Amino acid sequence: MTLSFLLLTLHLCPSCELQWGFWAHRQIHRQAVYLMPAPIADFFRANVQELVDRSVDADERRRIDPNEAPQHYIDLDRYGSYPFDELPHNYDDALKKFGHERLKENGLVPWRIAAFADSLAIAFREQNRERIIYFAANLGHYVADANVPLHATENYDGQLTGQKGLHARWESIYPQKFMLPREAEYLKDGSIYIIENATQEAFKWSLESFLLSQQVLAIDKQIQSELLEDDLYEKTSDNLPKTRREFSRQYYEKLKDKLNQMVENRFELSVVRVASIWYYSWLKANEPNLSNLLKK
Repeated sequence: MTLSFLLLTLHLCPSCELQWGFWAHRQIHRQAVYLMPAPIADFFRANVQELVDRSVDADERRRIDPNEAPQHYIDLDRYGSYPFDELPHNYDDALKKFGHERLKENGLVPWRIAAFADSLAIAFREQNRERIIYFAANLGHYVADANVPLHATENYDGQLTGQKGLHARWESIYPQKFMLPREAEYLKDGSIYIIENATQEAFKWSLESFLLSQQVLAIDKQIQSELLEDDLYEKTSDNLPKTRREFSRQYYEKLKDKLNQMVENRFELSVVRVASIWYYSWLKANEPNLSNLLKK
C-alpha cells in the first residue's frame, strides 16, 4: 500500500482499525528489526516482511476471540492509587489475591508480555522458525500496546469524564495527521538495552503509561474547555444522508502543541523496547545460532 493511498483511506475512514494504528504497529516492528544486533540481526532482517505483516495478528484475533482483548491493556487504577502496591507483579500471587475473573476484567498485558517472552525463548532454543516469527510478532504487538498511555487506565476512552473518543484521537488520528510522513524514516539514535526481568519491565512500562494517561486526559479536557463549540468541531460529509461532526484541525493543533511530542516519544520507545525484549528472549535461550534458519 502506497503512502498516498493510505493517507486517502485514513481521510475517508479515520476510525478504521488503528489501535496504536495498524500503520504504527507495522512501523514499530520494521524499525525494531533494524535495531537488532549481531549475531541475530541477519535472521530478523531476513524475515522483516513477515514480522511486519504479522505485527497486527493480535488485533485481528480480537475480532473472533473474546479472550484476546484483555491481553492488550491493564486498568491499573482499579487496584487503588499509584504506584498500585496492592497489585502483586508475580502472576501467581496476583491470581491468589484477586482471582482469574478480576484479573482478566482489569487486563493482563504485563503478564502476557512475560509469557510470550518465555515462549519466544523456547522457540529460539528449539530453532523453530515459524514459532519464532509467531511469538516475536505478537510479543512486539503487546509491548507496543503497553506503551500507549490509555491502555493503562479504566478511563481508557475518556468515557468516564465526558471525553469519549480520546483513545482514537491520541493513538490513531494524531499519528494519521502528524506522523505518517515519517514512514520512510528509521530511528537513528535508538539502541537496545538489557532486560533483567520481563514481568517487572512490562509493569514499568505500564506504570509510565498510567502517569501519561492522566496528562492526556487533563490536556484534552483543557483544550475542550478553551475552545468554543464552533472551533472545537467541524462538520464533514461522507456522501451520506447525515453529516458527521468531528474534532477540528484547531483542536488537533492544540493537542499536538500541548502533548509536546508525547506520541512520537512513545512510538520511539516502543521501537527500542520491542527490539530489547526480542533480544532478552534470545539471551534467555542461551544465544542459539540462527544462521541455519536463514532463507536461502
